Amino acid sequence: MAMLDGATALHLANRLGFGPAPGELARIRKLGFEAYIDEQLSPDLKNLPAPINAALHKIPSFGKNTYELYKEFWWKVQLPASMAGKPPKDIKRLVKRVSNQIPDQARSARLVRAIASPWRLQEALVEFWFNHFNVYEKKETSRIWVGAYEDEAIRPHTLGRFRDLLLATAKHPVMLIYLDNARNVAPVTLSSGARQRGKATGINENYAREVMELHTLGVDGGYTQSDVTALAHILTGWTVGFDPRETANGAPVKGGFWFAAPRHDPSAQTLLGRHFAGGLEEGEEALLMLAKHPSTAHHVSFKLAQYFVADQPPPTLVSAMTDTFRKTDGDLRAVTRLMLVSKEFRDPEKFGRKFKTPYAYVVSAARATNYDLQRVDPLIVALKQLGQPLYGCVTPDGYACTETAWLDPDAMMRRISFAIAFGNGRFGVAHPGNDSLAPSGPVDADRLIETIGPALSVNARSALAKTAKSLWAGAVLGSPDFMRC
Repeated sequence: MAMLDGATALHLANRLGFGPAPGELARIRKLGFEAYIDEQLSPDLKNLPAPINAALHKIPSFGKNTYELYKEFWWKVQLPASMAGKPPKDIKRLVKRVSNQIPDQARSARLVRAIASPWRLQEALVEFWFNHFNVYEKKETSRIWVGAYEDEAIRPHTLGRFRDLLLATAKHPVMLIYLDNARNVAPVTLSSGARQRGKATGINENYAREVMELHTLGVDGGYTQSDVTALAHILTGWTVGFDPRETANGAPVKGGFWFAAPRHDPSAQTLLGRHFAGGLEEGEEALLMLAKHPSTAHHVSFKLAQYFVADQPPPTLVSAMTDTFRKTDGDLRAVTRLMLVSKEFRDPEKFGRKFKTPYAYVVSAARATNYDLQRVDPLIVALKQLGQPLYGCVTPDGYACTETAWLDPDAMMRRISFAIAFGNGRFGVAHPGNDSLAPSGPVDADRLIETIGPALSVNARSALAKTAKSLWAGAVLGSPDFMRC
């Protein structure tokens, strides 16, 4: 069997993941096109390499479920004995400081896996699907649960059935809080006293609207405002519950999905021409109906192709993916495989044509340089400086993956500054008081050139040959060629 050509191997490394690590292109070339794709479509996620597991298990909140996170880190419920009798302002300051550490820990866990996991496609799909079902970390208790949302609702379903992914996100506490369905209740169920205490007292359409516009049908998917209102009524009472087995200082431990029947509107509703009688099962059936809708098949296929193939994906490819989605009842592995083995994906005209998002850019730089997994905190800072803080997108549409969203003069200057600092091992001084963020030394320029040299044009390589050796790493990482994939 002939070895895969270098340009196609680089294309696979770029698009299925976030660029090659040292030695990876040779492995992909030897394995071959479809064999590499099939390998990535069957990840063994429970068996990560030892260095990754070591880095992950040093993160205090990693692996904890929503109940555990609430019990241990939501300090409005559980305060240390040392805080007894302290002024309220001191307690408030401690609450903010401690709970704000948890999103950074979730970011570290994401970056460790994105940089070093051998399951490259899984990490790209996590990024894609998190943006598709975006949540914002600073909405109430979301900041302690955002990592659990990714681990519980997104990661297990990236190559499963779309309907399972949709239901998992719909029922997760973070989504319930972020898009306000936790406050979506039948108008007559709460007293005036509850209204005075600021409790939810009526229909909230936020989630119903976004689940149709963004998560399933798409903005032109054929629904109306009356459908939004109907779905909001159907989903009343879907809220965040408590673990009856656990308490913290006498307060119940929050963190699970709860169907609050007294807050549910059981009246009959008509959604997209279908009648629903009310109840938890009817809410699930409504979401499953949306998952199976032809508009959902097209919307999801278009977005996947836009992320992995081209900003304006070929209609023929989107059509083929849509057909596969419908024939397989939303089997995301089947849809993804069809896309990746298609002639449109493999077309050399598509190679190096997508502009990397800040996330893809930072991860690809770390991957190409065999970055130390114990030192990912500076990358969190870098992503914020480059305009794409992890879990920091306020709007429910998530971060865009297109060139028009990220390519502008200011963004280019920021990337070049990052490239120079990263190449010299100096960007970690953003937090000089923290030893883990101290400078780590210049990048090995020879190894970097060996790893991503195929990504550079002839003109770029010629220009680099005239660059001082000490500046090579920054010049490579800051080159226009490296900013594309």
